[in-house]
Amino acid sequence: MKLKDLEAYRAVLTSGSTQAAAELLGISQSAVSRRISQLEDDLGLQLFVRDRARLIPTRASRHLDRHTQDLLERLFFLNEAAEELRQGRSPATVLRVAVPASMSRVILPEIIANFLRDHPQVRFEVLHGPYDAITRMLHARQAEIGLLRLPVTEPGLEFSPVVTASSVCVIPQGHPLTELTEVRPYDLRQHDLVLLGWRRAPRRDLDLAFAMAGIKPNIRIETHSVSSACGLVAQGLGVSIVNALLVQECLDLPIVLRPFRPEIQHQFVVAYPSQPELPEPGRQFVGFAARHLERLVTTA
Repeated sequence: MKLKDLEAYRAVLTSGSTQAAAELLGISQSAVSRRISQLEDDLGLQLFVRDRARLIPTRASRHLDRHTQDLLERLFFLNEAAEELRQGRSPATVLRVAVPASMSRVILPEIIANFLRDHPQVRFEVLHGPYDAITRMLHARQAEIGLLRLPVTEPGLEFSPVVTASSVCVIPQGHPLTELTEVRPYDLRQHDLVLLGWRRAPRRDLDLAFAMAGIKPNIRIETHSVSSACGLVAQGLGVSIVNALLVQECLDLPIVLRPFRPEIQHQFVVAYPSQPELPEPGRQFVGFAARHLERLVTTA
């Protein structure tokens, strides 16, 4: 399998025809067709269905696309590193960090900005996804580092020290509940709620807290991210209960935070694969990120 064949495949997939791909690559249309045919022979798969001037990706092609894209990105970084070595410069370390979208606007940018002050040679690629997708990225080597919420049962990962965050009640500004110093299930009995993660352990703990108090929560909206919950609260659509770490992304919204009792804890770790060994800048970033997250939940 040759790199030029993969490049032709990606060009056709992006443009939809061998003619357009040829223009992108600066080669002849027949050369593109030969490279696609060679790649199909190497893989033993049909990647496109020919329809006159168009090439329609097959199911196999769509399945392989993310792998070829990842491979081409890795080869791009390899060529860049080789060029830096040819020029007498040390190649930059590239760290791919996967986090929930709920921490990509404020928390992670702040961590990266502070880290780069002392490690300007490091480059980052930021990836987003839910926790199960982040776990898959780490196992597939699509990311070197990821933020996960415990428990994590999959083997082959190593972790930073655990960062523990309590739950807080998110309230619209001007709401009567802001007069309380802390919020309990009984205080929420007559208020609309915006809750998230009904299949996850923290939500089960929250449901149990309401049940123990003899309260049936009035759930107006179900959502699946802290940022979404906070945005809905800011619009006056209800009150939410989220973890004190990811809510830091939302402090610019017209919301007020109060501790929720009984305390419900959320545990986070910065994770990375056991193999291959994480480069030293990566290990430094894992510790740096964990300490930053710990400071956030301590001051929340």
